[in-house]
Parts: sequence; C-alpha cells; structure tokens
Amino acid sequence: MRRFRIDAIPDPQSLPRIAGFFAQRAMVPSMLRMRMLRHHMRVDVAVAGLSAAQAAVIAAKLGAMFAVIEVELAAELAAAA
Repeated sequence: MRRFRIDAIPDPQSLPRIAGFFAQRAMVPSMLRMRMLRHHMRVDVAVAGLSAAQAAVIAAKLGAMFAVIEVELAAELAAAA
C-alpha cells in the first residue's frame, strides 16, 4: 500500500480534482482523507498495488496539478492482516 500526502490550496475544487486524478486512471483508493489546516488542506490517499516506480510517477503528476502545493510519498504501508 502506497500513501500520498498532498497539500493543496483551500479551494472547493481541490478535493474533487485530486480524487478525479485517481478515477481517471481506474484506481480506487483504499483510503482518502481530507482535513483543513491553517493555510491549506491536506489530503491523504492510500492506494494498493502500486510499485515504487508507479507511485513516484503518480506523485510527480499530482505535484504538477493546479491547486496542489506539495506531494509527499510516504513509505509503503504494511498490509492489514
């Protein structure tokens, strides 16, 4: 499981754009959580079945999206038993 931490501008379209990014690639995230911080929104997304290389490419493409400030690719999460 790969986890992405995405910081985006606090705009009503930021979350749908990020979710749509995964939908356009026929990916269903295992987890998607958004919370508002002081000056931006933070979106955490977990996706199963991605290699390290695939996750890196997705992180780079997310970082190039309008409204995205920064993307951090977290270490692989252990699968739940």
